[in-house]
Amino acid sequence: MGTTLNCWELVVTYYLISLVAVQTIIEPPSPVNLTISWKNEFCLELSWRLPENVDENWKNCKYLISDDRLSDTRYETCVSLEGGVNFSVQTQCNGMQSQPVVHTIAAPRELVKDFHCFYYSSNALNCSWLPTNQSPEDIHLYYAYSETEINVSNTSECRSYRRNVGGKTGCLVRVDFRTLKVYFQVNGTVNGSSLRNTFKVIPKDNVKPPAPKVKITKKENNLNLSWNHPNISKSHCWNYKLNYSRCQESLNKTTKSNSETIPYDPRCQYRVQIKAVYSSNCGEGESDWSGVEIYGEEDWFSKVIAIVIPATLFLFVILFLCCFMKHKEKIFPKIPQPSMTYKDTLNSSKEPKIPSLTVEEYF
Repeated sequence: MGTTLNCWELVVTYYLISLVAVQTIIEPPSPVNLTISWKNEFCLELSWRLPENVDENWKNCKYLISDDRLSDTRYETCVSLEGGVNFSVQTQCNGMQSQPVVHTIAAPRELVKDFHCFYYSSNALNCSWLPTNQSPEDIHLYYAYSETEINVSNTSECRSYRRNVGGKTGCLVRVDFRTLKVYFQVNGTVNGSSLRNTFKVIPKDNVKPPAPKVKITKKENNLNLSWNHPNISKSHCWNYKLNYSRCQESLNKTTKSNSETIPYDPRCQYRVQIKAVYSSNCGEGESDWSGVEIYGEEDWFSKVIAIVIPATLFLFVILFLCCFMKHKEKIFPKIPQPSMTYKDTLNSSKEPKIPSLTVEEYF
């Protein structure tokens, strides 16, 4: 029994040693010395190398980083620091990958919150933010745009700030945004230290044009509803949601055209609203609902009937209840109580009469 156990121990030990040896042989070495250098306010270069004295078999490996497969030991990209950034690099050889090496850039101290930019015309972004408890008064917004992931155009400062009592809360950025990405940087000084927050906006995924204005015209027995396409992209990128009421009936439609015809009833008043929706094939976004456009006079007779009849019925019920409460004794009179003499007579008539017999009669 002891000999059998020793044999099994030897087999298991040999297997484990072989497994570790194979793992050591087949796993590529992980990169070392991950270093970041900033090229400008938004773009950086990440570099690394293989360990020293590495085997020649590993010197022609590829590297995996952010879903990219590289031959070089350098990686360039433009980033937003909102929420922090993590870079993971792995060596890849012969279909095998090394353990990942991660480099983290922590999120900076927050200067502003709820930073949003909406693409509302072909050459303008409307940006807004809220100040934090530590927002400085000397906030400045800079932006740059790019059609690639590794470079941006010259950085410019906002020229049209929006302000309120608490300071700057927005910016109207006017430039041709038919590009893929726009990078923003908010700068400020807090307690003598210069801080920055960076954000990335993809205009086509943040579309919010002004609400369309509806024009209503009557043609024969129909109403023609028309509006203009938003000044963003081509007309095929837009769909329109149409809500309208006819008398008291609510209706809706969806169309790709910038006009719609609906039947006209002269007895009804029409109330129309519209919203522009950016097609998912082109990007993402939508306008607010337009203001309500009204056509025709309200059918006062129907409204009066709808109000007067229920009011009349309600008043009739109230009057009926009042009259009933006032005259209920006449309608349902009380039954009089019988007199005491009548009660005694009635009671005596109900008592059974037992004949009286003398003793003599009894015997």
